[in-house]
Amino acid sequence: MTDALMPFSSLLMGDMVGTPEMRAVWSEANTLAAWIRVQRAIVEAQTNLGQLEPSTATDILAKLTPQDLTLEKIAAKKRSHGHLMVSFLKAFREICGEQAEHFYVGPTTQDVLDTALVLQIAQAHDIIVGQTAELVDALCARAIEHQETVMMGRSHQQHTVPTTFGLILATWAGEIADHQERALESEKRWLLGCLSGISGAQHSLAELWGADAALELQTQLCQRLGLGVPLADLHPRIDRFVEVVSNLAELTSSLGKIGMNLVALQRSEVGEVEAPYRTEEFSSSTSPNKVNPEPCEHMEGLAKLVRGLATAILEVQMLDNRDATRMPVEMVAIPLSYLMASRALVTAVANIRGMTVHADVMRRNLAHPNVLGQAAGERVMIALYRKTGRRDWAHTALHRCARRSREETMPFIDAILADHELAGVLSREELEALGDLASYTGTASQQTLHAVAHIRKRLGEWTSRRRSPEEDDAPAVAAG
Repeated sequence: MTDALMPFSSLLMGDMVGTPEMRAVWSEANTLAAWIRVQRAIVEAQTNLGQLEPSTATDILAKLTPQDLTLEKIAAKKRSHGHLMVSFLKAFREICGEQAEHFYVGPTTQDVLDTALVLQIAQAHDIIVGQTAELVDALCARAIEHQETVMMGRSHQQHTVPTTFGLILATWAGEIADHQERALESEKRWLLGCLSGISGAQHSLAELWGADAALELQTQLCQRLGLGVPLADLHPRIDRFVEVVSNLAELTSSLGKIGMNLVALQRSEVGEVEAPYRTEEFSSSTSPNKVNPEPCEHMEGLAKLVRGLATAILEVQMLDNRDATRMPVEMVAIPLSYLMASRALVTAVANIRGMTVHADVMRRNLAHPNVLGQAAGERVMIALYRKTGRRDWAHTALHRCARRSREETMPFIDAILADHELAGVLSREELEALGDLASYTGTASQQTLHAVAHIRKRLGEWTSRRRSPEEDDAPAVAAG
């Protein structure tokens, strides 16, 4: 067994920060396969346009494979030549022989690296789109299941007024659905190829075959790869990759928030939900009683990292047509953001689908003894307003009663009945009815049904538009 890089390719920790499917996309073998795919598409397009003899192209393509042009051969050249693409070309020259003199005439390094990077992003993006849709579907299903499950609403971790767990889940579903739409909408800005040469104006290609043929070569290259054709040179621009990572940062931030909310609801003092937990699992090396929601907490940890990577790529500022400041950032920020977003999504799906919802505890917590019935404050205020037409007066008086309830550990209803201004306005029977918070959920159920219906319609639209390799819309790159 060889030593693995911690933690992303680690046997012990790799699945905390990534998934096997996403690691395959960003493996070094798959990266080389993407470079080769771009180079093969250039050769094929040049042959189609008469810029390369068919026999020469046949000889080049026969050797331009991951089986012949291996990572080890390129790495051996890089030790002496330093430059990544020069090492690629020198290794290929040894493999292919004299015909390689007609290979790579016109392109520049960034044409290959950027276009290949987009192919890998397309693969990774397709995984994320599928995982996101799976999470939205899970949230919608649980929202409908719990559309009438009453629980206490909270802000600042304090009781406010009741809501339903279904509405909370439907709200999360809408948030994740919006991230999905942003990611899909952004495809038109980053799903592009490029063959523009060293300074962006296709000088070598135009010199050899004319301006029209140079532009047509780029068009045919992009078509063969299932990518869009850029309006102009893309080399000086990093904004499309910034958008990709920023979208992932927004998505993982929402997943982190969901994870931390599930952690809060699982607190021993709250106990309203319980994350899925196998009987053979252990949460602590010391405390045998612990059932820690660590995967939920990992989601927020991953979100912090992806936000940091988004900041790093946003801060890249290149001089002139381009420089190398962006390369380390791109090569780290893009793959790692996809790896961690994929893990966060898989974790979120598992938690939403597998969590146990303790509806009985949720209902009990509506009347938690520490709150003394004060969560009925808004409802009582509305009742007072309806009787007196004095909203501010009611709000001020109930604020005074709530303070007395806390200070004297007095039930909120008793504090109201004992108040010098409120006594006699509402009877004990009326106050007790108002204190039955299970019936005070507003439009939570209706909002849940409406939101889920709308989100599921969008989910169907996403499913119908998923890119298909068979249609060559955004072909997958072989894992190598």
